Amino acid sequence: MSVQGLFYALPRHGLRGLLVEPSAMDDYLQRSAAQGGPLAMLDQGSLWQQDMQHLPEIEPGVAVEGTLAQQCWAWPADLVTDSAQRLAAISAAQLVQRMHAWQKTQDGSAPDLEALRLWVRRQAALRGFWQAAAQRRDAVLLYVV
Repeated sequence: MSVQGLFYALPRHGLRGLLVEPSAMDDYLQRSAAQGGPLAMLDQGSLWQQDMQHLPEIEPGVAVEGTLAQQCWAWPADLVTDSAQRLAAISAAQLVQRMHAWQKTQDGSAPDLEALRLWVRRQAALRGFWQAAAQRRDAVLLYVV
């Protein structure tokens, strides 16, 4: 069974209510933005753990219990802003260096060019998501199903 990591941006004031009543989170996340649900979503698939392990610029989120998710973390708007600023400071070259170092610890070989391109594209999408959430002063959830 594949585990999916879904990042959601939501209004910062709405996060409080979801933390008070986490069982309401599942219904909230399934509503469309027009109906008052999340403002944005980014599906990082099964590679969400790799993102969190290799991007220390994203501050640790607050674990949320009581949802249907396997795991759930929340970032209030101030942590989203801090993390977005640190993510924006990372260059593509730094991302490639991180991927090289990680791959060498895994099997001793350098990753192929296509793997590096995929890594950089995924990280650009993730950084863009966090930056847009920070500009709106949104909170962020990582919902793992």
